[in-house]
Amino acid sequence: MEQHAHKNRSRDTIITIVLVLLIISSFSYWVYSYWTLKQENTKLSSSLVNFENALSIVQRKLSSTTVEKILVAENLQKEKETNNMFQGQIQNLAGTVGVLEKLSKTDSELLKKYSKVYFLNENYIPEKLQDVDPKYLLQKDKQIQVNFTIWPHLQKMLDDSISAGLNLEILSGYRSFVTQTSLKSAYKVTYGTGSNKFSADQGYSEHQLGTTLDFTTPKIGAILSGFDKTPEYKWLQDNAYRYGFIMSYPKENTYYIFEPWHWRFVGIDLATKLHSNRLYFYSLDQRDIDQFLINLFD
Repeated sequence: MEQHAHKNRSRDTIITIVLVLLIISSFSYWVYSYWTLKQENTKLSSSLVNFENALSIVQRKLSSTTVEKILVAENLQKEKETNNMFQGQIQNLAGTVGVLEKLSKTDSELLKKYSKVYFLNENYIPEKLQDVDPKYLLQKDKQIQVNFTIWPHLQKMLDDSISAGLNLEILSGYRSFVTQTSLKSAYKVTYGTGSNKFSADQGYSEHQLGTTLDFTTPKIGAILSGFDKTPEYKWLQDNAYRYGFIMSYPKENTYYIFEPWHWRFVGIDLATKLHSNRLYFYSLDQRDIDQFLINLFD
């Protein structure tokens, strides 16, 4: 019995020792693991701090770069706006210079209201006169001239009237101050003061500009009476404005008698305005007329 009890105590001691060793071993492993994890954690924490510091530096640099980019972009935009402004001013200035240059080359007399309003002195002569081709004249052997600036418009109008099957011909064109003086004197001898109803004094005639013509047809000739009953007159009423021509003295005018044969070049823009609004040249203020001078030959 004692021997059996002794064996049991020995076994229990061995088990206890083994258990203690296991406990000590487990504790030692736990302590080692804890220490190892703590070291790794310390390293990771240090690395994380370093990473955060590096990230903060990068973010600051990026932020600084972004701000700089924004500032650069804003400065560039301001420069662009300034350049655009200057460009616009330059263009406006160039346009103004171009307009002034164009106006300086355009005879301002060509749109003046001469009939009993403005006086064109004896020294005025158009810059250049153009002989009209005899095929467009009533009297083929007569020299008739016009201001050379209107010739392309006049020739096209005459050619188009021919294409329309009409016989529109020119009876009179440019007249000098001296010629108008002689003509008016002759009319005074024949008609007395009654000539003032249909003939302008020298210096007040639109013919002196070289931009005004008297039209007729072979059928009525130089008498002109009845021109308003011809198909040529009707065609002029409907189409002359397209070429820049207007009738100076329609029925409603207060300057001279109705002259359906008397047509003056005033430019397509102004002629179209008058035609569309059923106005006549002398019903407008001179200031309104002068606005069309810049586009007179466009």
